[in-house]
Amino acid sequence: MKTIIFFKGIYDTLDLFTEELCNAFALLGFASFVYDAGRKEESKEALLALLKEEASEGEPKPQGAEFACVTFNNMGYNLEIQPEKDVSAGERCNVWEYYGIPYVNILMDHPFHYDRPLKKAPSTAIVLCTDRNHVRYIRRFYKNIRQVDFLPHAGVELGKRHKPLAERGIDVLYAGALPIYTVSEMIPDLKSIEGIDAEEMAGEVLAELVRQPDKTTEQAIEEYAKTVSKEAFSDERLANLILKMRFLDSYATSFFREQAVRILVESGIRVTALGTGWDQCEWSGHPNLDYRGKVLAPEILPLMNDSKIVLNTMTWFKAGAHDRVFNGMLAGAAVVTDDSSYMRQEFTDGKELVMFSRKELETLPERVFELFGHMERMQELADRGYRAAGERHTWKNRAEYIAECFL
Repeated sequence: MKTIIFFKGIYDTLDLFTEELCNAFALLGFASFVYDAGRKEESKEALLALLKEEASEGEPKPQGAEFACVTFNNMGYNLEIQPEKDVSAGERCNVWEYYGIPYVNILMDHPFHYDRPLKKAPSTAIVLCTDRNHVRYIRRFYKNIRQVDFLPHAGVELGKRHKPLAERGIDVLYAGALPIYTVSEMIPDLKSIEGIDAEEMAGEVLAELVRQPDKTTEQAIEEYAKTVSKEAFSDERLANLILKMRFLDSYATSFFREQAVRILVESGIRVTALGTGWDQCEWSGHPNLDYRGKVLAPEILPLMNDSKIVLNTMTWFKAGAHDRVFNGMLAGAAVVTDDSSYMRQEFTDGKELVMFSRKELETLPERVFELFGHMERMQELADRGYRAAGERHTWKNRAEYIAECFL
C-alpha cells in the first residue's frame, strides 16, 4: 500500500484542502502520513523513522514507489536529511530526492509568487497548476521542473442536506479579501529597476489590464517591455521583470473584485463580505454592505450554506477557476462568477451558474436581480450546479486524477 505524505499547520485554507485530499486518497486505498508544521521536530522525526523503517534490508533507501508527497504551495519542498551512509559527513540531502519520492506540488496561486521554491524544487517535483496559463508560464521560465500539468481548483461540501434558497438568510456572499490593502510588501523600489521606467510601466500595465481584463499580467508586462525597449528581452530578464512587477496582478484583481461588489451594493443588492479590506473602501459605510471581517476557511462553508447567491471573481485566472465557485455550488447556492476559458468549457452560462464578462461588469446587477425575480428558476440553476460540482469538481475527483497520472 502506497503512503501519501501531506503537510498541514501553516494556512487554514490549505489545511482544509489537505484534509479533503487525505480523506479522498483513503477512499482510493492509500495510507497517509500528515506532517504537522506546528509540531515540526516531532513530525520530521516520525517521518524519517517511517522512511527508514520501509527501507529494503541492506539498502539505505526505501523504494520510491512506496511513498509520494502531495502538498500545496511548495510546503515541505526543502525538507532535508542527514544521511547515515554514502554521503560525506556534514552534507545534507533533500528528502524527496534522497528517497526518490514523487513530490506532487499543487500551486493554488500564480507561479510568480513562488520563484525561489520553484527554482529550488526537488528533482522529483511534479507541479500542478490551477490555471492553464500557469502551466505555460512554468514550462517557459522554470526549465528545472520536469513535469507540470493542469489541475483545477475543487470544492468542499459541508453536510449533505442544504436549505432551499428561499429559506436562506444571506442574499449575496463574497468571501475574499481585497489584496490591494495587503500587497505593499510585494512592491519593490521601482526606481532601482534598470533599463526601463518601472514607475511609468506600472501605471501603463495596470491601465491596460483594466482596459483589457482578459489579458494575463505577464502578457501585459511583456507587451509593454517590447514597445519601450530597443533591446530584446531574454526570458531570464523578462522573468525577473515580471517577478518584480507581480504586485500589479493583485492590484488588477482587487480593482475588479471591489467594483463587482460595489456595483451590486449601490444598485440596491445587499452583499455580505468576508475578508480584510472591505472596511477600507470609500463606500464601506453603505447600508447594503454587511461586512463581517476576516473569517477562517472552515467557517466560510456554513455561511455559503446559508447564502442564496455566492459571488466570485477570479484571482486574475484567465484559464482556470477558483474554489469559491465549487464551494458555492456544493453549498447548494446559485453561483455568479466572472468567466474564463476553462469555465466556459466546463459550464453553460445560465444552466449550472451565471457567468459575466469583466468587460461588461455593468450587466452584473441586472443578472442578479433577474435571479431574485425568479426564485424557482434560481433554485433549479443551483440544483444543476450542485450536481455538476458533485460529479466533476470535488477533491475526490482531483485525487483520482493525481493517482491515475502520477502515483
